[in-house]
Amino acid sequence: MKKILALFLLSALILITIISCGNSSKNETNNPEAIVADPQNTETTRDPELPNIADADYNNRDFLIYYINWSLYKDYYFADSQNGEIINDACYDRTALIEEKLNINITTVPTTEANGGLEQINKMRACVMANDDIYDLLLLHNSTMMATFIADRLVLNWNDIPVIDRSKSYWNQSVSKNLNINGMLPFASNDFILPDVNSIFFHTQLLDDLNLENPYEIVNDGRWTWDKLIQMASVASADIDGDGVFTAEDRYGFVGEFGWQFGSVPTSCNQYTIKIDSDGKPQLNINTPVMIGLMEKIERLIKADNISFTWGFSQVTDPNLGGTPPVSFNSGRALFYMVPLSLAKLFREMDVDFGIIPLPKYNEAQENYITLNWAGFLSVPLTVQDTELVGKVVELLGYYNKQIVIPMFYDILLGQKISRDDRSNEMLNIIFKNSVYDLGVVLDSPFYCITLNVVNSKNGFASYYTANENSLQKIIDDYYKAHVEYMEIK
Repeated sequence: MKKILALFLLSALILITIISCGNSSKNETNNPEAIVADPQNTETTRDPELPNIADADYNNRDFLIYYINWSLYKDYYFADSQNGEIINDACYDRTALIEEKLNINITTVPTTEANGGLEQINKMRACVMANDDIYDLLLLHNSTMMATFIADRLVLNWNDIPVIDRSKSYWNQSVSKNLNINGMLPFASNDFILPDVNSIFFHTQLLDDLNLENPYEIVNDGRWTWDKLIQMASVASADIDGDGVFTAEDRYGFVGEFGWQFGSVPTSCNQYTIKIDSDGKPQLNINTPVMIGLMEKIERLIKADNISFTWGFSQVTDPNLGGTPPVSFNSGRALFYMVPLSLAKLFREMDVDFGIIPLPKYNEAQENYITLNWAGFLSVPLTVQDTELVGKVVELLGYYNKQIVIPMFYDILLGQKISRDDRSNEMLNIIFKNSVYDLGVVLDSPFYCITLNVVNSKNGFASYYTANENSLQKIIDDYYKAHVEYMEIK
């Protein structure tokens, strides 16, 4: 039955492509079978991005993906059958195409825990000890015990996996740039890994009531900076109940959970916590003019003039866990709300109109809006024998996910079902276009909580840096050492 469905889908997609040639580039680039118009004649040519992988017969071999039961993995990656839900059916169709092409059976196993990084590590250790080739592909967390996968030699080096071509557009290029150390790349990300990013939501009616500029125009003009956000947020804040004290009952220009989300703030300003030097060695990279200036801006936003209302993480306030933020966006008492897009589906029940824009830049001279990706990673267990098959499957997953699933993920689910205007869909393209990874996030909270720690400190950035420079660099050095030792043993 699945084979019939796959063949039907294939035929339908080719027909759609031929019909839609000459229409918008969106129709052309989102076609799963990658038939594109030849500008020289009426013939069709093969999409150069389509992986050069011939049909094969792996005798219905099981291909087992072991994933962490966390974040977007739970809702937007896999489907056992079609049920009429757009994302579910797109995932099913993508998988059916790959299974038909290679004659394999893609199966999945989630961890029993929501953040089951330790569970995955223990399973991989057991497989390595017994030399058991059970799992073909791992979907990991983004920052839970990641160094252990290298130090304990639990995964293979992506640089040794055949077939894959990380120069293709469906591979995240920042991973190779920021995580490839001493010839060892333990983690990778292509368009099978859906971006999990933070963004800014704005309250449309409140914006109009305050006669403020249109944020979409500000973004498109390249003027959306942290200074601009602070300026607009300052206008919105007001002592609504008139008691002279700002509480959760008043109105604010900026609200949000003051937690891990603020780890995205430096990256939005093209400021990475760790950079690879000219010798290929990672170095602490926070004592910079941009970082120092940014910390001053964020401290003003959070602490000065009652511009903001923020709160720490708890199950009571986390919408993803059924909690309620102390200042809800639906109340009309918040102009800007910094929120993970993975929570955007929860906003569909709101009665208010809102828009979505990227996190601001450092200043107008910065060329692009940059988004830190909090999604997880692809890894290959050390015990995998058929690395060629892994390469084929991962290439096809990346390519077909880009063509089939991603358009459904943000053009439809986020762009139309949730946001109330067409221009938010345009903003999502900007948000996802420069989705990057920072090695500091991989090395966990000491790095991505720097913004929180500095703003919460009494003595500012200089004092924080002096007190923490050596300990942070030691974490980086230990991580580098694990890569060196991995390659030496190899």
